[in-house]
This record gives sequence, structure tokens and C-alpha cells, in this order.
Amino acid sequence: MPRLMPIQGLRFSPKAGPLDQLLAPPFDVIGEREREHLSGLSPHNAVRLELAEEADDHYTGVAAELEGWIADGILQRDTEPMLYVYEQEFIEEGLPRKRRALLCGVESQPWEAGAVLPHEFTLSAPKEDRLRLLQATGTQFSPIFMLARDRSGQLAALLTNTAEGLQPIASGKTNDGVTHHLWVIPADRDHLRQLAPLLSEAFYIADGHHRYETSVAYRAWLHTHEGKLANDHPARFAMAGVVPVEDEGLIVRPLHRYIPRKAPSDWRERLEHLFDIEEVSVDIEPLKLEAVRQKAQEAIVAVHLTPKTVHLIRPKNDAAIGKLAPAGASPRWASAAPILLRLGVLDPLWAISDEELRAGAVTFTHDVSEIVEALEGGGVGFLLQPVPASEVIGLADGGERLPQKSTFYYPKMGTGLVFAPLSH
Repeated sequence: MPRLMPIQGLRFSPKAGPLDQLLAPPFDVIGEREREHLSGLSPHNAVRLELAEEADDHYTGVAAELEGWIADGILQRDTEPMLYVYEQEFIEEGLPRKRRALLCGVESQPWEAGAVLPHEFTLSAPKEDRLRLLQATGTQFSPIFMLARDRSGQLAALLTNTAEGLQPIASGKTNDGVTHHLWVIPADRDHLRQLAPLLSEAFYIADGHHRYETSVAYRAWLHTHEGKLANDHPARFAMAGVVPVEDEGLIVRPLHRYIPRKAPSDWRERLEHLFDIEEVSVDIEPLKLEAVRQKAQEAIVAVHLTPKTVHLIRPKNDAAIGKLAPAGASPRWASAAPILLRLGVLDPLWAISDEELRAGAVTFTHDVSEIVEALEGGGVGFLLQPVPASEVIGLADGGERLPQKSTFYYPKMGTGLVFAPLSH
């Protein structure tokens, strides 16, 4: 089971400016336009460390920037290892929500150890990039989003008592409308005792699979170069935001797909042996399509299989789903919306290979308006249902993973509240 460790974090000082101007999302959801916007908010925005502009000396440049911020007092390190409570306030479907996490170190162990479980596969290029950044800076900039069973309720109690009983030490609102609050609490005996029940639980990666695998690789690399690491060495741990699976603010949004190709003329014949296909009369507008998706329950909403039409695609029955599952895979895995689409629809219609996927043959977005905009150039859009956290955990417990871009936990955890140096 995972070990937890307090973090002697690096945090922005008042000299850095308002936190609103300093926070950024994780690297893998930042496009070039947003990177430029964030960089323009402040010369000390966290994006300058998390995803700096590409250059020949990119990684050493980030390391020099980090050292400069520390030397100038922009960043200050806590005097001792601490625990951090992190709350995000946001609006989802018109309702105010809160999600709370404990920021701490979670021991980096290979997947086969079973202490931390994945639910998605990873790609090599992002891991190579993150490892080079860690090797250059020795600092983890963004927390890995983890879920933990909290059967004792003590993690939730610690988070609630802190957030509702104390004033945050830092707060900021980002452009997406999310308000971020941070509390710093001592890693004393009482607080650590409250976390003890978690040590008998498995943790689950919600977001940050690449960064977690990079943490494992960095630990191994450092062991090779510096010898055996002490049990409390910071490089043995990955900075994580640990959220109880029962948290009412745990939101999973669907990730939709756009394929920039026309559907074959016989698309219906290729699909109808496994699916019931229903045409619906609706204008192809974001709000109306989203309303159709929400009412469609287990159905995939397909747009432009035939030009200017919308169809609902539903598996005929459990036997149909079972036919899609390869040997050794469970029906639960095959019925997850991303798998159902890939094996039951994309493969029969276009036979898109893994290599083509990596090259961008499919566009992924959680924003229906982006699908509608893309459809103006032709192609086909698919609106999917989200994979609930309970299903993610069930699949992970069974040793099964979904493909990349299967889940979109909202909101993303902010980068810039706490940085974790991986040395004493």
C-alpha cells in the first residue's frame, strides 16, 4: 500500500503578485494560445515552469528561471515538511460545487506493486519530456490527481474541518471561473494519525498518468546516479492531490470525438448487426446536441454520419457488447463509452490504427461547441457519455485500462499553489 509523506513545498511569496495571475493548468491541457495568454498574465505565471516556450536550451532554461525566482524571493520554501488542503469552487450544470484534496507526497511505485492503480494507458513522448524537465529542475510543478477510498471518513473530516474552520493562506480565481483555496497545516502526530487508515487502501490515478510514471522513472534514475535513496527522500514520492472517492465535487465530464473523414456510404449496414440506430430530429447546435446527449443515457450521439443528421447508437444487448470484447477483457471494459466507440464504430467504419490515433486522426474535446465548429469542415462527430469514477475504480481494480483521453475530470488541479522540490 502507498506511503504518504508531508512536502516541504515551494510556494509563491506576496512578492510574486496575485495568485489569480500565477496559476496554470497541467501541461497536457495547455494549447499554444493559452500558454501565451498565461505567460502574459505575469512574468511569474507557473506556465513558465510547467510548459515553457520551446527552445534549444528549454529544460536548462526552466531550471535557471526556477533558480532565479528562488534567489529573488518570488518563491519561498516552507521551513519544514507540511500538509496542504486544497479546495476548488466552481459551477457545474448551473450548481455551485466544491472539491477538496490533500496535497502530499505519495510514494512512487511501479504499477505492478498495486499501491497506485492506473485507468488509462500512456504515451512515451510526454513521459520523456517530463523526465527531462525533472532531471533539469529536480522539482515537481503540478500535483497528480489521485482518488482514494476513504472508508473511515477521516480524510474527508480532515479536509472539511480545515476548510470550514480556518482561513485559507492563499486564494485565487482563474479564467475558467474556478476559485482555488490553499491551507497549510502542520504534519503533526494528530494529523498524520487521521491519515493512517489510508495506508491500507489502494490509490487511483484520476489525472496525471504520465507524470506519475515519470516520477517512478526519476526515482530510478536518481538511484542509479546517487545510490540508494533514504526512506524519506523526497524523490521517492510524487506530489499528489488526494481526493476521497465520495467527494460530492468529483465531476467527470465526457470527452467527445471528431473524425475529419466522411462516413462510408454503407455505414448503417456495418453497424446495425450490433447496434440499434435511431435518427433524431434536432438542430446541430451545441446546446441542443448537449441536451440530446444528456437524455440519451448509454447511447452514443453521432453527428453527420449522413450529412446534417443526428443518430443515437445503442448496443442491442449485452451479447452485442460481449462480441466486441477481445479475449480476456470484461464486458464492463467493453461497455465503457470510449471502448464501445473505438471497437464498435470507429474500427468498422474507418479502421483507424493506433499509429493514426497518435498522429491526430481523431480530435478529442469535452466542448460540444468545438465539435460543431469542426463539423463545418466535414467529417463526423461523436458525443459520448462520461465514464463515472466508480467505473474507473472498478476497471482499475480488475487490472483493466482505458485508452488515452477516456476521462476528463473537471476542474483540473491548478499548477502553482505548491511546487515540490525532490531533494532535502
